[in-house]
Amino acid sequence: MQSQVNDFLVYRWRYILSYAFVGLIIAAVVTIASMYVPGALRSGEMNSALQSGALSMESLDPLMVIDLPYHILQRLSFMAFGVSTISIKLPSIVLGLATILGLYLLVRTWFRRNVAILTTAVAATSTQFLFLVQDGTPNIMFSFLSVWLLFAATYVTRKKTFSTFWKVLAGILMATSLYTPLGIYLVLAVLTTAFFHPHIRHLIRRFSRPRLWIGIVLGILSAVPVAYASFLNHDVLFTLIGIPTSTVHFRDNLVQLFFDVFGFASQSNTYFLRPVYSLGLLLLVGVGLYKLFTYKYTARSYIVLTLGLILIPLIIFNPRHVTHLFPLVCLMVALGLATLITDWYKLFPRNPYARVAGLIPLSILVLGVVYSGVTRYMNAYMYSPDILRHYTNDLRLIDREVEKSKALKRPVVLIASRNEVPFYALVAHYSKSFSVTSNPATTLPPSLGDVLYTHDAYKATKPSVEPNTIITSRMSSNGDRLYIYKSDAK
Repeated sequence: MQSQVNDFLVYRWRYILSYAFVGLIIAAVVTIASMYVPGALRSGEMNSALQSGALSMESLDPLMVIDLPYHILQRLSFMAFGVSTISIKLPSIVLGLATILGLYLLVRTWFRRNVAILTTAVAATSTQFLFLVQDGTPNIMFSFLSVWLLFAATYVTRKKTFSTFWKVLAGILMATSLYTPLGIYLVLAVLTTAFFHPHIRHLIRRFSRPRLWIGIVLGILSAVPVAYASFLNHDVLFTLIGIPTSTVHFRDNLVQLFFDVFGFASQSNTYFLRPVYSLGLLLLVGVGLYKLFTYKYTARSYIVLTLGLILIPLIIFNPRHVTHLFPLVCLMVALGLATLITDWYKLFPRNPYARVAGLIPLSILVLGVVYSGVTRYMNAYMYSPDILRHYTNDLRLIDREVEKSKALKRPVVLIASRNEVPFYALVAHYSKSFSVTSNPATTLPPSLGDVLYTHDAYKATKPSVEPNTIITSRMSSNGDRLYIYKSDAK
């Protein structure tokens, strides 16, 4: 009896093996990115930590509403684990994993399961995602809200079971989007599709009118804090809608955006790698864009086109929001992969062996994109001085030295510069293991404990006493990061 493709064990277990493979990839790359590469903080992450630490109901600042959901999560992380490199990045790690899960569910809903698995593998290993998942700032929020809002909105129109749950979830995500820069355009894209697409408009007309009005009222109420904060401080409004407050130089912005996306021969001079996407991934995006413009009548095409037409001009106005293109890029990758698979199957509709053989070059392409994404990220964030000069691992070094002194039951005083004191005071507030000051007059020579000088504080004060130990780091051109004075040095 002639064997069939379905008889092969690998074919029958293909999805389970694929899930395990993608899961191992995601676990490995997220662990590497969040804990080891670069394993340090940039100034934006420190500022985000300060904003989260400053949240207070007693002193309400209109600027607090910007990225408020993320800062609440970061504040909870501090309360649970203290302020450390990992706790600062933890909200982004959690939201990043949720984003990848949401992306898989969304692509599986819009396309076939094999496309969802391949897209998830490509997205999870892209340099852009690896940067977002380890960056302890609210940059990940837009991607998280995008994939989950689109997924919830899709289920609102497709699922009859638990329909109320999906409507409530979509409403919560819309309300959360209002507190995220450019998030209002996610809401606008969903509402525009609901209004203009005939099928979606027909389904909405069948919704319960009382529930629909309740949702509208709750949506208006959720926008009240944002509207009030924007009235008090117009910078809040400009930040949330993505309009820069300074003069816009279109030529400079276009040049910067071009190098950020297509600058394969350009040198990275910021904290993220140029270009943000690999060549193979951009080729898949190109195939997806071609298919999108030739098949543009579905609801998913409506919402993707609407969101793209809104975001691209805004990013030209303000190129620092280039990371917000990540969810659209992922959807184009999914559409590109679906197109390649479908077109190959059309060539051999009755030959299962040819169909399987056609997946070999596609698998090589996907594995190449996965490998290049991981290696580009690791090489850049481990060895590129132009990128690493934006990062510092001083907090890890301080934590290590404080733990050594704590084990010997010796108090520790950290001498920091005036610019560094707010951040390290926040760390000390949750740690309770050391104190922070910018005045070294009463700390030298140490009599009861250890004194740690940061690089900037030591260069500014230039103590006359020689330190007992100098701690260095490879991540800075000024490698002498800590100067340590001990009370009982031997």
